[in-house]
Amino acid sequence: MGLKKVLLVEDEIPTLENLKALFELEGYAVDTAPDLKTAKEKVSKHYYPLVVLDLFLPDGNGMELLDYLNLQRSKVIILTAHGTVETAVQAVRRGAFDFLQKPISFKNLKQLCQKALQELNAQKGDIEVLENVLGELVGESSFIRELKKKLPKIAAENKNVLIRGEEGVGKTFIAELIHKLSPRRDFELVKILPKEKGEFELEMEIFGSTLPGKEKIGALEKAEGGTVILSKVENLPLSIQRKLAEAIKNRYYTPVGGGIKKFLNVRFISTTEKNLYEMAQENKFDADFLMRINEIELEIPPLRERKEDIVPLMEHFLEEFSQREGKKKPILTEDIKEYFLSYDFPVNVKELKNLMERIVLMSNDGVVNMEQLNFMPQRGEGEETLFDISSWREAKKKFEKEYLKRKLIEFNGDIKQVAKSINLDISNVYRKIREYNLEKYVKNRSS
Repeated sequence: MGLKKVLLVEDEIPTLENLKALFELEGYAVDTAPDLKTAKEKVSKHYYPLVVLDLFLPDGNGMELLDYLNLQRSKVIILTAHGTVETAVQAVRRGAFDFLQKPISFKNLKQLCQKALQELNAQKGDIEVLENVLGELVGESSFIRELKKKLPKIAAENKNVLIRGEEGVGKTFIAELIHKLSPRRDFELVKILPKEKGEFELEMEIFGSTLPGKEKIGALEKAEGGTVILSKVENLPLSIQRKLAEAIKNRYYTPVGGGIKKFLNVRFISTTEKNLYEMAQENKFDADFLMRINEIELEIPPLRERKEDIVPLMEHFLEEFSQREGKKKPILTEDIKEYFLSYDFPVNVKELKNLMERIVLMSNDGVVNMEQLNFMPQRGEGEETLFDISSWREAKKKFEKEYLKRKLIEFNGDIKQVAKSINLDISNVYRKIREYNLEKYVKNRSS
């Protein structure tokens, strides 16, 4: 009988027996409970897709049963007497599917049950999505545990989200998870990186263009019904911030070059490494725009503040890159794990991921020990030792070497990305790599 199973919770025995007989005629497997205690015992032992629940029971308020049910997997229909409608409404707010006022019509109850089962069938796919998406969140810290509870609720709300955190903590990754969990997941996800574009080009990329010879469909139109991620939103020019704030307020926008106004139907998820409140106070960020993109705020702590996530993330990335390279997953010795647990990870999860990729690329299908990790940043190096150097020139060289080494690690040895990141000509980057003997940090193109 599959999903057609119902628990009837009703203290009026004639009503309970009558409902049981009617449901059985409709092909339901029926279980009954005449009081709250029996109902609690039954839902703790058995799964019921449907629960028909009288609110007023001899040993308590039927509302208590809602706390014993997984309301994502069970639909509850409340039966309420005249004068207690407000209580039934409260039950619906707490997650019950709907309510009927006594005396009930079985025809209406049957239709409501059919509707509830249809919704439950549709949600089965949602539950699978939920489990798969939340499975992408790796870690054992209290932050990750809380985030797994919080994300589905954030995703379900049609509100704009601001995600704050240091570089490399996974802000864009979390933004993508929110989209995957949301009702908008079947529509486009469009990412915008403001720093990579000039102001006019960026405006056309976001709003589209009707200019002759420069016609363009913008991100807001591409993502209609879906989600727009504004990465490093602090880099958006103020003029575009104000235009977006106006669009969010009015629910429509006009492409560059004018023309027909277009309806705005996207959710914005913005990420930032900066304190936008301070920027707004200094008139470096539009306060109205900040209010409109920050209906929900989420802060991602740095990896150094959630050490419990480091080893699970290491194992996760090692598995991922080993499968990609067709290699046996390397085994890390305890001294390596201890090193990583004591390391501060200036670039957070992004840096850890790149380091695990390098370990997989250099491993020979066996145990990897500390002596083999000569590309790792060494504790004790860096800015705290610069002050021991009396010569300005020598201190500058030491800083350049450490800075370039960290950038090579951050971008996994990709010289083009490093040059772009630090705004230095690629030929100068090559020259500095040779000058400081940093060739071992450069990605091996033949691997």
